[in-house]
Amino acid sequence: MIKAAKLSLCALVLTLCACSNSIDVDPDTGFEIFTIPAGSHNSIVRSEAFTGSGIDIKAIFDNSAEYTLEVTSDQADINKLIGFSDCAQHHQSESGRIGWRWFNNELQILAYTYLEGNLSFELMGAIPLNTEVDLSIRIVGDTYQYSGTGLESVTMQRSSNCDSGENYWLWPYFGGNQTAPHEVKIQLKRTVID
Repeated sequence: MIKAAKLSLCALVLTLCACSNSIDVDPDTGFEIFTIPAGSHNSIVRSEAFTGSGIDIKAIFDNSAEYTLEVTSDQADINKLIGFSDCAQHHQSESGRIGWRWFNNELQILAYTYLEGNLSFELMGAIPLNTEVDLSIRIVGDTYQYSGTGLESVTMQRSSNCDSGENYWLWPYFGGNQTAPHEVKIQLKRTVID
């Protein structure tokens, strides 16, 4: 009886893990649809190698990107849209990402970088909801160059001592320390720059 219950529990866990590793794709537009469930941080939990010198992204945020957090001071926390680890390091040591937040009644986009374990970010501007926006991150020497439609371009420092090795994609993530207060859907098309 206990053995059967354990097997059922294992099957349930494997099923849940399999679901969280898939990305829905809109067959009409080709956009990947990332869903962050209410009460969660992650849209998916999946390891996918990243090889390239940057990414171009088309993004659409719908009204689910509007939120109010119970702890008012956390409203300024930065959620993550997409990016990649760098220098064959953990992403909280070396990475380039685009961040977002619903702050001051607008959807703000930020350049978001870890360099030698230190986080830095810079506001690029705000974008409208329900509108396709082009965004990009480029590795140029020892910098990350961030840009986007209607946004300020930002250049941030990148490690000059990068090891070669495997890097990985970083997926849409809610938080900060708070989880998503409701389901958040984000549509993305991504292109790797060689």
